[in-house]
Amino acid sequence: MRPVILQLDESLERQPALEAGVRARGGRVLRARDLGPALRLWSRDATLDVLKRRLKAELPSHREAEVVFAGSGDFHHVTPLMLERAIAAAGEPVTVIHFDNHPDWVRFARGRHCGSWVGRAARLPGVARVITIGVCSPDIGRAKAHAGDLALISEDRLDLFAWAAPDGGDAVELEGRAWPTISAMGEAAFLDHLDAAIPTRTLYVTLDKDVLRAEDAVTNWDQGRASLDFVIAAVRRIAASRRVVGADVVGDWSKPVYGGGAAASLMKRGEALLDQPWRRPAPVAADQVNEAVNLRLLEMFAELPA
Repeated sequence: MRPVILQLDESLERQPALEAGVRARGGRVLRARDLGPALRLWSRDATLDVLKRRLKAELPSHREAEVVFAGSGDFHHVTPLMLERAIAAAGEPVTVIHFDNHPDWVRFARGRHCGSWVGRAARLPGVARVITIGVCSPDIGRAKAHAGDLALISEDRLDLFAWAAPDGGDAVELEGRAWPTISAMGEAAFLDHLDAAIPTRTLYVTLDKDVLRAEDAVTNWDQGRASLDFVIAAVRRIAASRRVVGADVVGDWSKPVYGGGAAASLMKRGEALLDQPWRRPAPVAADQVNEAVNLRLLEMFAELPA
């Protein structure tokens, strides 16, 4: 896969070994930090349209599938842009494999949110299903799930394999459906189950590093319990008999800079205070941890069959 760095914040600029590895593999660096503040956390459609045009102009269609490293998980709502490019190149239905500590399924009326992109992605022409893996957050519990786009479940567009259920049970039950948790099944049995649940021959993989336990990544969000080894094993398992037509990686910690206008910036600051951890990590240590993760992911995606 051809690697791409999409610089929307400072996090990937502070990872020189990653940039060197990307360039050594014939990859590209697209600098778009001017759009970052307006995009961060949530954005209007107009800003995403600017990014879409820039991607088209500076990253023309390529014979190889792309894996895009895009910085903080606050930018996860750029995934549908990458997904659309991958679908166009694939020419057949795609299953989206979504690793995340959050379901990213909220309904959001002001534009597109890093926590709302799954609904848009699942309804794109060419997407057969989204399979979300690794959630530990209370967003999937009965008390909070009502804020989610639960029609995705009734429309059979979404499967949800949490790492653990908020109520401590062995399954997550929503809208008349039940999915066993990874912790209840065990990792090996879950990988067998996942492999059998994928309905297509082609995959798009999106990874928010907040799905990882704290020793494996440093992010802007509360983190889950998956290990990096588990995520890599899962991708290798499902890609062994399928084609990965695109991927993106977010979840690198960076100091937030909000934009999109004075009102939008103020609302984003308030939302972050409510939803994100207050304690900030040491930036140099965070960069070192995340760069090591990104280098392993870069190697894994490079090794996937074409």
